[in-house]
Amino acid sequence: MADDYAHDDTSEAVSKQIFTCYVCKSLDRGLPHAGDIAEASSLSAITLPRSDYPLWDALPQNIVKTGLLSQLQLEGVLYACTRHQQILPSGERAGFFIGDGAGVGKGRQISGVILDNYARGRRRHLWLSTSSDLHVDAARDLRDLGAHIPLINGCAMLDKGTRALGLDKDLQEGVLFLTYATLISAGRGGRSRLDQVLDWLAGGSSSVAAGGQGATAALATAARNWDGVLVFDECHKAKNFTPGNEAQSTKVWYAGQQALVLY
Repeated sequence: MADDYAHDDTSEAVSKQIFTCYVCKSLDRGLPHAGDIAEASSLSAITLPRSDYPLWDALPQNIVKTGLLSQLQLEGVLYACTRHQQILPSGERAGFFIGDGAGVGKGRQISGVILDNYARGRRRHLWLSTSSDLHVDAARDLRDLGAHIPLINGCAMLDKGTRALGLDKDLQEGVLFLTYATLISAGRGGRSRLDQVLDWLAGGSSSVAAGGQGATAALATAARNWDGVLVFDECHKAKNFTPGNEAQSTKVWYAGQQALVLY
């Protein structure tokens, strides 16, 4: 019995050496996270680089003061937006990976990044995930921040546009929520959903009736004109969204060269 207690004490001591309670050291405002968060002690010992990104100019003050985004979540939003300002040697814009565990609020952080960019005039964003059911969670996260940004659930909503009238005003901007599987499917008239999405991101009507520009032109136009947020939610499950045709996967990446990518 004594050996068991000694073993437990040793395990607890080792655990404390490996993990420590998260404490935000990068922000001088906001409220602590509601739950207890643990992080690797080695990670906690590293000081984050200073960020001069003007996040507070765009985010409503009540989000910060009331804790709608905690310090932990604000830190994620701040450094994602900071990273997005960097252009890589390849000419592509740098992305940001949110590696927080379940329950920390990755959806809120994504919504915070979208809200910041929406306030800066970037009005079309793409949120990809594994299931259409997660649209409800995305809507909740945006709503909880008071973000009155249209959330378009799938390409079927874009089918309502016509050649003569185009899309309704509520569908011309906002966040387009799609599943990865949608990108390799076809809509009415046989038009590729991917082409339809690229057309919408670039500012086109995106209706099936409109016909589109063709794959090559749509890719080039989206890569040139679109600088919104591109969210790869549950990105570890996206690797097989084009089974047997991996080359097609590169189309989204090509279109997102100037996009603000979140994983």
